Amino acid sequence: MKKKWIWIWTSASLLAALLILCATVAFSFREKPAAAAAEYAAENAAMPKDGIVAGAAEISSVDNAAPVLLPEGEGRRGVLEWKEGQTVQWNVDVPEDSEYELSFGYFPLEGTGQDLEFGLAVDGKELSERQVPFRLNRAWKDEPGPLRRNNGNDLRPKQSEAGVWLESKVRSAEDLSDSDLRMKLSKGRHVIRLTGIRESALLDYLLLKKPVDPAPYAEYKAALKPAVQTVRAKETVASIEAEHAYLKSDSGLFPTVDRTSPLTTPYHPTKIRINTIGAANWDIAGQWISWKFEIPEDGAYKIGVRYRQNKLKGAFSTRKVYVDGEVPFKELSEVRFPNRSGWNIKELGDDTGEPFLVYLTKGTHELKMEVTLGEMAPFLQAVQDIVYKLNDQYRKIIMITGVKPDPYRDYDLQKSIPGLLPALESLRDEMKTRSDQLTEMNGQMNQGSRALLQLSRQLDGFIDRPDSIPKKLETYINDVAGLSDWIINARYQPLEVDRIYVAGAKAERPRAEANFTDKLVHEIRSFAGSFFENYDSLGTEEKAGGKTIEVWVGAGRDQAYVVKRLIDEAFTPATGIQVKVNLVRNALVVGVMAGKGPDVNLFTRRGEAMDLAIRGALSPLDTLTGFEDMKKQYMPSAFEPYRFEGHTYAVPDEQEFFMMFYREDILKDLGLEPPRTWDDVMKIAPVLQNNNLQIGLPYENLDAGQLKDRGIGTLNLFPSLLMQNGINLYSDAHDRTRLDEPKAAEAFKTWTDFYKLYDYPLYKSDYYRFRTGQMPVVIASYKLYNQLSVAAPEIAGNWKMVPIPGIKQPDGSVNRTSAATGTSAIILKSAKDQASAWTFMQWWNSADIQSRYAKELENETGRIGRKLPANLEAFRRSKWGTEEQRTLLEQWKEVREVPELPGSYYTTRSLDNAFRGVVFEWKNPRESLNYWNKQINEEIERKRIEFGVKR
Repeated sequence: MKKKWIWIWTSASLLAALLILCATVAFSFREKPAAAAAEYAAENAAMPKDGIVAGAAEISSVDNAAPVLLPEGEGRRGVLEWKEGQTVQWNVDVPEDSEYELSFGYFPLEGTGQDLEFGLAVDGKELSERQVPFRLNRAWKDEPGPLRRNNGNDLRPKQSEAGVWLESKVRSAEDLSDSDLRMKLSKGRHVIRLTGIRESALLDYLLLKKPVDPAPYAEYKAALKPAVQTVRAKETVASIEAEHAYLKSDSGLFPTVDRTSPLTTPYHPTKIRINTIGAANWDIAGQWISWKFEIPEDGAYKIGVRYRQNKLKGAFSTRKVYVDGEVPFKELSEVRFPNRSGWNIKELGDDTGEPFLVYLTKGTHELKMEVTLGEMAPFLQAVQDIVYKLNDQYRKIIMITGVKPDPYRDYDLQKSIPGLLPALESLRDEMKTRSDQLTEMNGQMNQGSRALLQLSRQLDGFIDRPDSIPKKLETYINDVAGLSDWIINARYQPLEVDRIYVAGAKAERPRAEANFTDKLVHEIRSFAGSFFENYDSLGTEEKAGGKTIEVWVGAGRDQAYVVKRLIDEAFTPATGIQVKVNLVRNALVVGVMAGKGPDVNLFTRRGEAMDLAIRGALSPLDTLTGFEDMKKQYMPSAFEPYRFEGHTYAVPDEQEFFMMFYREDILKDLGLEPPRTWDDVMKIAPVLQNNNLQIGLPYENLDAGQLKDRGIGTLNLFPSLLMQNGINLYSDAHDRTRLDEPKAAEAFKTWTDFYKLYDYPLYKSDYYRFRTGQMPVVIASYKLYNQLSVAAPEIAGNWKMVPIPGIKQPDGSVNRTSAATGTSAIILKSAKDQASAWTFMQWWNSADIQSRYAKELENETGRIGRKLPANLEAFRRSKWGTEEQRTLLEQWKEVREVPELPGSYYTTRSLDNAFRGVVFEWKNPRESLNYWNKQINEEIERKRIEFGVKR
């Protein structure tokens, strides 16, 4: 017994000692003040010293008229203001036949913050389609001065334009091309024409230069021998904190945060410190970041980078490295950062056995790193072509077998599809070759090489046994999808950088990771700090006597973080109003009814908003000063779902509506035109069905949340068909439906016939079937565009997005009305400080903040998370391309919203019941609609009585 107590006492003592040690370690931390970063004023690009220079004064015409130059513009004389939509033309004399690279000297004018987009033609021949324009980037920088803090955590610096003259080469506009544009020009005069598509700029000159490829390092090094003797061989002469960039090509390249390593500086175990740059934000070919640094004396130096690249498994991320605007030698055109866990040190050239040495003179220098695909660019293009051909063979096969072939039938495919086996043999051989190339490139097999090898083996089986193809068709197309997914990931080249150093050839290589003791201390401090710090908190510092409001975000964590950053950067500093931000989803109504609701709720689903408005829990917004001016920034229909009894209770965040997507290549092969009307849809449907192809129409299976909160607009096609037939779902008094009118019955029959007579699928993946070609025509939310653009690269250029089909009118026009859904922002009536809540709402719904929110959310989530702000000016400033905006606006102008009424959830449910009765039970469409319409009107009447609505 005594021994037991001794053991317990010893254990307790050890535990107490351990806790004391942990507490001592945790609370003994003293943050080292970060060294002040050197600030460099942004400088204009130097004027060209060689090449063929054609100044603005040599522009022959602007929009077919004589050019009018500005006497002075941003410090330069005789420049041209090139406005969006204008065409500028030069006549340039070329002295000899050769290839030439094209550059421009330009000053981006203030606009939406997007890159300049333009079309380019030489001697009347367009070098790119309007859908894929050429681009010239802007230059961005962090706002100067020390970082602001909130609760002791660093706030990300605001990004602003550098406002300098730039000189940029025109890059190839092709999606997977990673090179500068090269034009073959003969001796003599050539006409170069630019057509502005997006944004405006001042133009100073056009520059044509023969391409000069950098010499190999061996030649460069041979000229360095005298310089090597004078360098400070064992010293690190410059250390650059990567988060302190000089300039960058994109406002999304903001500094980031790492809390995993005590060697990442500046460091704090529990607080947020801005200490790295890049990661997933810095991954698109052409994006660049530059830094400036000082060199104490002339000499040859090595350049090292502390980096993390843990995203591309079994692959590398590539950067092109410039020193003072030039690539010093060939090897720096393609520097690979291999995939490894944790932080690593890369000295440029160390993979060759000895780091490269770069000659630098005493003084200030600029280092620029640009995302590049390098030799992966042509490889990915080749594999993308393979995927397209594999999908094409799949489509030809299902035209014979259907999507679900009979496993016991011999389709005799080698005879039914001419050239099938030779095509499969060619693809098999190419995939084996590409798999070997990729393995050699990476030094090991990765997901891409394995996917290529797996598919090549599968084609071997198809070639040996053509009768086995139908049985293995599903496995085949899934493997093709896997290969395409690899292409998507391989196109992006993420890299996170903590520090860059410049050192002598014999300088000691710094540690990449902390040692065991440092890591242990870091983990102890982080663990102890976790009891006091909430890293997921979106709160703010409260100041005594200050105004504070509470905002709930009814979306995801990414959205909530972006909202909080914008508030800290732009709202609280401007107004002095503190904001508590909480991420609360699917609990708004419950919270409000319990008396625990917010002052403002963002991203409120329309059903939730109107549930609260009907019960008197929301503040009417149309009585507040400035509402009418705000309303003018939106489409006329945008506020319809948020009106009740003469008042408006919400401001829309987003409107989501239908668009039509079609495969140009497939329709062309079948001799079909894309449908403009529903009659056209009916005409092409038999042709598609005869080839085992389908048309995809929107239909969603209903659950309680959709019934109650989302509204009926985009759950199915019926509301759009109804309004295209000239009637609304509800009466003008909002006291009953109009489903008893003949036009409604006509629209309902059209809707049900699509599924009853033509057997269109109800439940399907629009993305998957459109991508593979099973559904060459799909009507879906515009968000499908983002998914296809990002995740279906193999069909790029072979599909389009256009407004939905409609009904032809007597005057020849087509009524293409689409219903919609969306979210909104609301103010609760329980908010104690209504004035501050409205100030916040006005700020949040302004064009500037909505556009910034859309851009920053896309920086966080990628292109697939691109949204369409309901604010029209914010939409114009968003990252949607000019052609995309034009197409979306064409449909958006014909969007009509369905009102939300007391009991309108029953409309959605009952219409679905009527639809199912016709499609699954073959009931008469008119009788089914009339029966359920009666139930809807009775429910609306009951709810109007319950809530005391005026009659």
